[in-house]
Amino acid sequence: MAIAARARLSALALLAGGALAAGCGGTAGGGAADSPTAAKSSSTLAGARAITVVARQRPSARLEEWTLRTPALREPTRVRVLLPVGYGSDRRRRYPVLYLLHGADSDYRAWTRDGDAEAITARTPMIVVMPDGGAMGWYTDWYQGDRPVQPRWETYHVGELVPWVDATYRTIAARRGRAIAGLSMGGYGALSYAARHPGTFAAAASFSGALEIGSSDAWGEWSANESRWRAHLPISIATRLRSLALVELRTGDGRPGPLDRRGTRPGCDACALERFLHRSNVRLHARLQARGIRHVWDDYGPGTHDWPYWRRDLRETLPDLVQALARA
Repeated sequence: MAIAARARLSALALLAGGALAAGCGGTAGGGAADSPTAAKSSSTLAGARAITVVARQRPSARLEEWTLRTPALREPTRVRVLLPVGYGSDRRRRYPVLYLLHGADSDYRAWTRDGDAEAITARTPMIVVMPDGGAMGWYTDWYQGDRPVQPRWETYHVGELVPWVDATYRTIAARRGRAIAGLSMGGYGALSYAARHPGTFAAAASFSGALEIGSSDAWGEWSANESRWRAHLPISIATRLRSLALVELRTGDGRPGPLDRRGTRPGCDACALERFLHRSNVRLHARLQARGIRHVWDDYGPGTHDWPYWRRDLRETLPDLVQALARA
């Protein structure tokens, strides 16, 4: 991707920050989760041990919030976990897990604050994990030259948080029990993680995904680090998605649509950003199609880069994820 194009998209992302960062908020409370069980594998426990619990709260009956410390990050980080209805009533039942990622200029609270995730998942028999990924963390380990440095988001999310969740909750602690999805930057993260770690996730979905963007702050300039960029961008590693039970791409074309406020102008910031990202979603769809990789393609036409569409995306994707994991 041309540097000028990346710069233009960075500017658009900053313009859209108001919509993406709207999910900043939360409430305090008390609560607890299950204790680790003896049945966990040694590799799971090894990853889980990298995490130290700093605090935990229960903002609502189903929602838990944890503050965690990991050597992969400079500062403590937070994660929210939505438990399925009835989680506490049957201590023998295990559940699949959906890792749900936020977008740029946002944080771990986005999906519960603006995404209505608690209500949307109320009847879904699935644990939903919503980690922080940094305002512009890009769901990747960062580098100085060839040396990995903090923040190491991918190391934390895949190598530590997944094992920690499996050690803390009654999960189906295997690939067949894990899905990942996200919006915008999180859509990139979901597909990149799924492609780079096909043994960890069985299904992945992207909503208005920023699929060809990446970060020169994290990886260095494209001209000097092309192989690193290509090793992370979903468009470059699309064939690795072949083994997944489900891949979903959902995107609007940037025109004001039925879920936008009345009077939304065609040149709005959220319009421009969705229109820009739509092209990369079309390209990934074409690449998956050309390589015979089955996927759900929802190019729904008018729609902007905003929460009403991502809430709809989550509602429509959840049943597919549940069915896909049941078949995996």
